[in-house]
Amino acid sequence: MRRLFAIVTLLCASILLALNVYAANSADAEAVVKDTTNKVLDALKSSSNQEVYTLVEKVVSPHFNFPKMSRLVLKRRNWRRASEEEKEDFVKAFRGLLVCTYTKALTDAGAGKVHKINYSTVANRPRKTIISANVYPTGKNQVLKVNYVMSYFSKWQVYNVIVGDVNLVAHYRTQFAKYLKNKDIEDLIQKIQTQNHTCRK
Repeated sequence: MRRLFAIVTLLCASILLALNVYAANSADAEAVVKDTTNKVLDALKSSSNQEVYTLVEKVVSPHFNFPKMSRLVLKRRNWRRASEEEKEDFVKAFRGLLVCTYTKALTDAGAGKVHKINYSTVANRPRKTIISANVYPTGKNQVLKVNYVMSYFSKWQVYNVIVGDVNLVAHYRTQFAKYLKNKDIEDLIQKIQTQNHTCRK
């Protein structure tokens, strides 16, 4: 009986320790989103159109898991078919496209001038969480809702962004799947590179 009690006690202690670590990690995830969002908004307010994309990319790159996002949008079959060089080129091109899309969405919503931002954790699972940021642009009645879908592996990183009703990974996954029915990965990379060049003008 004593042995059973000791095992149960140890098990409960392990569960509580795991929950405490997980809770701390969730808090860290929200802190990452707050810090990244504030820096992005500062870039939008203080930068010219030509340099804002470079600054935003510099801010989000450490906290966005672009390789994972790239695998998700290409789907497993297309990702496996790509060579290592094509994978590297695609990740780089897609990173630029996401930065352009994300920055443009915030700019169009007037997020460069913000009255306030409310943050909340809207979903929690082990090593996965969704942090929501409700952005209230100055002088506008509408609220811009941005959900950051994050995973934890040594640190919290974003692997999907939902701006308003637009799920960026799902949107591009559908778009790229249609394109790759008649084209190859090199064609897609070139297409994205052209879009990036146009976006940053």
